[in-house]
Amino acid sequence: MKPPVCELCHNDFSSEMQHAGSGGAMVQFADYRPLGEGCAGHPHGYEWFCDEHLANAQALASLSYSDAMTVLTRQYAPFADYPPLASSDPALWITEVGPNPAKVFALIRQAMGVSPSVARDLLAGGPFKVSQAWPQQFRVWQEALIQAGTQVEIRYPSSKSAWAEKADADND
Repeated sequence: MKPPVCELCHNDFSSEMQHAGSGGAMVQFADYRPLGEGCAGHPHGYEWFCDEHLANAQALASLSYSDAMTVLTRQYAPFADYPPLASSDPALWITEVGPNPAKVFALIRQAMGVSPSVARDLLAGGPFKVSQAWPQQFRVWQEALIQAGTQVEIRYPSSKSAWAEKADADND
């Protein structure tokens, strides 16, 4: 079977699929035929789509794969040229500090091992990454930050996010 990479935009969402079982799903088109017994590989007409394109692909499932892809490509193209994605873990991000910045300040100093000035800059600068690891490894920090009133989210690496991060780094 193919890895979880969107057939349309080529966004690799395998990290989110591995860690959370989300990020997209497979769509079975009208010309799908399962592989014969004992065969290995990936059957034609059964493709991965990221969450962004999944609903539209599912709506076209009654078409053949090539007809559906023609419609989808016309609707969404052009696409960024996403680089291959190296395997990496999801990250815990603070998106909003909330009503208790002093508590959040102390928590991020502990979680990240940063100096007071770096912690202060992070709190003033908007969304930032606290930790990148398996979700079980940062769950303690996630729960403590939520209890402090902080808005957090887990961000899963994808080809699209890696491309955006590279563009941001190039602009710095």
